[in-house]
Amino acid sequence: MHAVLDDQQLLAALQRGDDTAFDQLFRDYFIPLSYFAQELTGDTLAAEDIVQDCFVSLWNRRNTLPGIVSFKSYLYTSVRYQCMKYVKKRKREEAITLETAPAASADASLVLAETARTILALLGSLTPTLQQVIRLYYIEGKSYREIAQLLQIDPESVRKQKFRALGQLRKVLGRKDDD
Repeated sequence: MHAVLDDQQLLAALQRGDDTAFDQLFRDYFIPLSYFAQELTGDTLAAEDIVQDCFVSLWNRRNTLPGIVSFKSYLYTSVRYQCMKYVKKRKREEAITLETAPAASADASLVLAETARTILALLGSLTPTLQQVIRLYYIEGKSYREIAQLLQIDPESVRKQKFRALGQLRKVLGRKDDD
Protein backbone atom coordinates (compact mmCIF):
# COMPACT_ATOMS: atom_id res chain seq x y z
CA MET A 1 0.00 0.00 0.00
CA HIS A 2 1.36 3.40 -0.98
CA ALA A 3 1.43 6.31 1.44
CA VAL A 4 -0.85 9.16 0.42
CA LEU A 5 1.24 12.28 -0.05
CA ASP A 6 -0.11 15.81 0.15
CA ASP A 7 0.64 18.47 -2.46
CA GLN A 8 3.63 19.89 -0.54
CA GLN A 9 5.24 16.46 -0.23
CA LEU A 10 4.60 15.78 -3.91
CA LEU A 11 6.03 19.19 -4.82
CA ALA A 12 9.18 18.49 -2.79
CA ALA A 13 9.55 15.14 -4.53
CA LEU A 14 8.98 16.83 -7.90
CA GLN A 15 11.75 19.32 -7.14
CA ARG A 16 14.04 16.32 -6.56
CA GLY A 17 13.10 15.06 -10.04
CA ASP A 18 10.63 12.36 -8.96
CA ASP A 19 8.54 11.69 -12.07
CA THR A 20 5.96 9.64 -10.12
CA ALA A 21 5.24 12.72 -7.99
CA PHE A 22 4.83 14.73 -11.18
CA ASP A 23 2.48 12.07 -12.57
CA GLN A 24 0.37 12.14 -9.37
CA LEU A 25 0.10 15.95 -9.43
CA PHE A 26 -0.81 15.84 -13.12
CA ARG A 27 -3.55 13.23 -12.50
CA ASP A 28 -4.90 15.17 -9.51
CA TYR A 29 -5.10 18.53 -11.25
CA PHE A 30 -5.36 18.04 -15.03
CA ILE A 31 -9.16 17.67 -15.28
CA PRO A 32 -10.13 20.49 -12.89
CA LEU A 33 -7.51 22.82 -14.37
CA SER A 34 -8.70 21.98 -17.89
CA TYR A 35 -12.26 22.77 -16.88
CA PHE A 36 -11.11 26.04 -15.31
CA ALA A 37 -9.12 26.97 -18.42
CA GLN A 38 -12.02 26.03 -20.70
CA GLU A 39 -14.32 28.34 -18.76
CA LEU A 40 -11.83 31.19 -19.20
CA THR A 41 -11.00 30.61 -22.86
CA GLY A 42 -14.21 29.10 -24.22
CA ASP A 43 -12.07 26.59 -26.11
CA THR A 44 -11.71 23.02 -24.81
CA LEU A 45 -8.69 22.07 -26.94
CA ALA A 46 -6.84 25.31 -26.17
CA ALA A 47 -7.64 24.83 -22.47
CA GLU A 48 -6.12 21.35 -22.43
CA ASP A 49 -3.06 22.62 -24.32
CA ILE A 50 -2.63 25.45 -21.84
CA VAL A 51 -2.81 23.08 -18.86
CA GLN A 52 -0.38 20.65 -20.49
CA ASP A 53 2.01 23.52 -21.25
CA CYS A 54 1.84 24.66 -17.62
CA PHE A 55 2.75 21.15 -16.46
CA VAL A 56 5.59 20.92 -18.99
CA SER A 57 6.88 24.27 -17.72
CA LEU A 58 6.53 23.02 -14.13
CA TRP A 59 8.60 19.94 -14.95
CA ASN A 60 11.23 21.95 -16.84
CA ARG A 61 11.52 24.47 -13.99
CA ARG A 62 11.28 21.93 -11.14
CA ASN A 63 14.84 22.67 -9.95
CA THR A 64 14.34 26.44 -9.85
CA LEU A 65 10.77 26.75 -8.57
CA PRO A 66 10.20 29.55 -6.09
CA GLY A 67 9.10 28.77 -2.54
CA ILE A 68 5.53 27.73 -3.26
CA VAL A 69 3.27 27.98 -0.22
CA SER A 70 0.08 26.72 -1.91
CA PHE A 71 0.69 24.48 -4.88
CA LYS A 72 -2.98 24.59 -5.88
CA SER A 73 -2.96 28.41 -5.96
CA TYR A 74 0.31 28.37 -7.91
CA LEU A 75 -1.20 26.07 -10.55
CA TYR A 76 -4.47 27.98 -10.88
CA THR A 77 -2.61 31.29 -11.11
CA SER A 78 -0.28 29.89 -13.79
CA VAL A 79 -3.18 28.52 -15.82
CA ARG A 80 -5.18 31.74 -15.42
CA TYR A 81 -2.19 33.80 -16.62
CA GLN A 82 -1.72 31.57 -19.67
CA CYS A 83 -5.45 31.73 -20.41
CA MET A 84 -5.36 35.52 -20.31
CA LYS A 85 -2.42 35.47 -22.74
CA TYR A 86 -4.40 33.15 -25.00
CA VAL A 87 -7.50 35.36 -24.84
CA LYS A 88 -5.43 38.47 -25.65
CA LYS A 89 -3.83 36.72 -28.61
CA ARG A 90 -7.21 35.51 -29.83
CA LYS A 91 -8.56 39.03 -29.36
CA ARG A 92 -5.92 40.39 -31.68
CA GLU A 93 -6.54 37.62 -34.19
CA GLU A 94 -10.34 37.60 -34.09
CA ALA A 95 -11.12 41.06 -32.63
CA ILE A 96 -12.72 39.50 -29.54
CA THR A 97 -12.83 41.64 -26.42
CA LEU A 98 -10.99 40.56 -23.30
CA GLU A 99 -14.18 41.05 -21.29
CA THR A 100 -15.43 37.64 -22.46
CA ALA A 101 -13.69 36.18 -19.39
CA PRO A 102 -14.46 38.53 -16.47
CA ALA A 103 -12.94 37.98 -13.03
CA ALA A 104 -16.29 37.04 -11.44
CA SER A 105 -16.67 34.29 -14.04
CA ALA A 106 -13.14 33.09 -13.26
CA ASP A 107 -13.97 32.85 -9.55
CA ALA A 108 -17.08 30.82 -10.30
CA SER A 109 -15.05 28.61 -12.63
CA LEU A 110 -12.51 28.01 -9.87
CA VAL A 111 -15.26 26.85 -7.52
CA LEU A 112 -16.66 24.52 -10.19
CA ALA A 113 -13.21 23.17 -11.02
CA GLU A 114 -12.49 22.42 -7.36
CA THR A 115 -15.88 20.75 -7.04
CA ALA A 116 -14.95 18.55 -9.98
CA ARG A 117 -11.63 17.73 -8.29
CA THR A 118 -13.46 16.73 -5.09
CA ILE A 119 -15.86 14.52 -7.04
CA LEU A 120 -12.99 12.83 -8.86
CA ALA A 121 -11.32 12.17 -5.50
CA LEU A 122 -14.57 10.60 -4.23
CA LEU A 123 -14.57 8.22 -7.18
CA GLY A 124 -11.64 6.51 -5.49
CA SER A 125 -14.06 5.11 -2.91
CA LEU A 126 -15.80 3.06 -5.62
CA THR A 127 -14.80 -0.29 -7.04
CA PRO A 128 -12.79 -0.08 -10.28
CA THR A 129 -15.80 -1.23 -12.33
CA LEU A 130 -18.11 1.40 -10.82
CA GLN A 131 -15.42 4.06 -11.29
CA GLN A 132 -15.15 3.08 -14.93
CA VAL A 133 -18.92 3.29 -15.48
CA ILE A 134 -19.09 6.75 -13.85
CA ARG A 135 -16.10 8.05 -15.82
CA LEU A 136 -17.42 6.73 -19.13
CA TYR A 137 -20.93 8.04 -18.53
CA TYR A 138 -20.30 11.43 -16.92
CA ILE A 139 -16.80 12.41 -18.02
CA GLU A 140 -16.64 10.89 -21.49
CA GLY A 141 -20.38 11.31 -22.18
CA LYS A 142 -20.90 7.77 -23.44
CA SER A 143 -24.36 6.21 -23.60
CA TYR A 144 -25.40 3.06 -21.73
CA ARG A 145 -25.15 1.14 -24.99
CA GLU A 146 -21.62 2.42 -25.75
CA ILE A 147 -20.46 1.59 -22.21
CA ALA A 148 -22.06 -1.85 -22.43
CA GLN A 149 -20.15 -2.55 -25.63
CA LEU A 150 -16.86 -1.40 -24.09
CA LEU A 151 -17.36 -3.44 -20.91
CA GLN A 152 -19.02 -6.37 -22.71
CA ILE A 153 -22.13 -6.33 -20.52
CA ASP A 154 -25.73 -5.47 -21.26
CA PRO A 155 -26.97 -1.85 -21.12
CA GLU A 156 -29.31 -2.59 -18.19
CA SER A 157 -26.30 -3.71 -16.12
CA VAL A 158 -24.59 -0.42 -16.95
CA ARG A 159 -27.66 1.50 -15.75
CA LYS A 160 -27.80 -0.51 -12.50
CA GLN A 161 -24.06 -0.04 -11.88
CA LYS A 162 -24.38 3.71 -12.45
CA PHE A 163 -27.17 3.94 -9.88
CA ARG A 164 -25.25 1.72 -7.43
CA ALA A 165 -22.21 4.00 -7.81
CA LEU A 166 -24.30 7.13 -7.27
CA GLY A 167 -25.82 5.57 -4.16
CA GLN A 168 -22.39 4.78 -2.76
CA LEU A 169 -21.20 8.32 -3.51
CA ARG A 170 -24.24 9.72 -1.68
CA LYS A 171 -23.35 7.60 1.35
CA VAL A 172 -19.76 8.86 1.25
CA LEU A 173 -21.10 12.41 1.15
CA GLY A 174 -23.43 11.65 4.06
CA ARG A 175 -26.61 12.20 2.07
CA LYS A 176 -29.72 10.07 2.06
CA ASP A 177 -30.94 8.40 -1.11
CA ASP A 178 -33.55 10.71 -2.60
CA ASP A 179 -34.50 8.42 -5.50
